[in-house]
Amino acid sequence: YILVFILFLLFGCATIPAPQVQPVRGIEIETLQGSVAVSLDTKAGKMGGQGVLFYKRADQFRLSLIAPFGQVIMDIIVKGDDLLCLIPSRNKGWRGSTGDLPESLGVRIWPLMRWVLEPPRIAGPALVRDFERLDGTVEKVYFEANGFVQKKSNAFGDEVVYSDYRVVAGVALPNIIDVATSDGSRLKLTFDEPEINQPIDEGIMNPLLDGFEILPLKEFRGF
Repeated sequence: YILVFILFLLFGCATIPAPQVQPVRGIEIETLQGSVAVSLDTKAGKMGGQGVLFYKRADQFRLSLIAPFGQVIMDIIVKGDDLLCLIPSRNKGWRGSTGDLPESLGVRIWPLMRWVLEPPRIAGPALVRDFERLDGTVEKVYFEANGFVQKKSNAFGDEVVYSDYRVVAGVALPNIIDVATSDGSRLKLTFDEPEINQPIDEGIMNPLLDGFEILPLKEFRGF
């Protein structure tokens, strides 16, 4: 999803309007990483907690759910259509296509992440615009008055809302990303001081699997 924004106005006295973050073009987000609060609500139940998210443009990400004392409860690693789910406490992993996910992990949500994190469309002049995608479908994009993307929806009934934009190293990012799918699932990500365009070690996206039993993803039944 993410395109880059910068802080546009300088701070002034109390009589001058507060600085505004304005969208600009020309710089791509290559990586995004940091702590994140996760809330996943599906037909099969709810799951939430604190975690760490690593994203590499354009279709790689890793979400690690963390216990209160720092242990990794579960890892979800996605590369394109390939998904690996690890539960370290059981020394087990499940690998397969994103379409093989059970409902409890949001079978429709994770394949949407590439769409969710795409660079934003260009604003204006209308605050609501239709855009044709490469597959011939049309997505509808809603813009804020300042040009930020507020929401977008696709032809299949999925929707993502971006809110609470904040400046990180001169770049404005939505601090909250809320994804709702056509099948009723919902994923909410709330970031805490993320880092952008910083190197991500190759081992993050390619963890060592020594000692793990790797099973087909279709056999995953949850914790």
